[in-house]
Amino acid sequence: MAQEQDVAALGGGFDLIELRTGRQGDAFLWDGTFSYGDSTDQAMLMVQGGGALNGQIDEVQARLFYGRTISENTVLLAGVRKDFKPHPRDVHAAVGIQGQVGSRLGWESYAFVSDRGYLTGEGQIVYALPITERLYLEPRVALGWSAQASQREGVRPGFTEAEMTVRLRYRLTAKINAYAGVVHEALLGGTRSLARADGAAVKSTVAVAGFGFSL
Repeated sequence: MAQEQDVAALGGGFDLIELRTGRQGDAFLWDGTFSYGDSTDQAMLMVQGGGALNGQIDEVQARLFYGRTISENTVLLAGVRKDFKPHPRDVHAAVGIQGQVGSRLGWESYAFVSDRGYLTGEGQIVYALPITERLYLEPRVALGWSAQASQREGVRPGFTEAEMTVRLRYRLTAKINAYAGVVHEALLGGTRSLARADGAAVKSTVAVAGFGFSL
């Protein structure tokens, strides 16, 4: 029997295109990932950003990775991150790892070294809990950290921020879903103390609604 050929293909899509509304105003956000490759080697582009509704875009970031599958459910990533806003001159070397546990739990972790020598990182865990054939609950927990203090970013060493979200998604088609949910964001540790001393908000809870799609 002839061995099945591993053909390169284009995949991905936008996981989040959403509107956030809360006491501090309305905002929009997008987060998408696109890849091209086979089951072993992939080129991966991640794009994310957002800003105040009816205002300027506050953050735009792109990450370009080479991905290498090292086991059935784990991919190692190496590449570069470019910040277009708020600091358009910033470029980072980037490494990461993505994994899947069963069909419901996904996780990812990244570390970045900026051209200024700052080491930062982030991680996320996502769980998909089916309710019906088309409806499912999606809790997420994300953490950010910094190895150094940065006056420009307003952070201190250690864990800097956390985001806990619950989205209720409904599959409209096999490739399109709509969702609503709640997002709670909080600054942590020394970064929280620094923001509080400056009179800035240290936590927020907002309602979200949006959609996602895959290619």
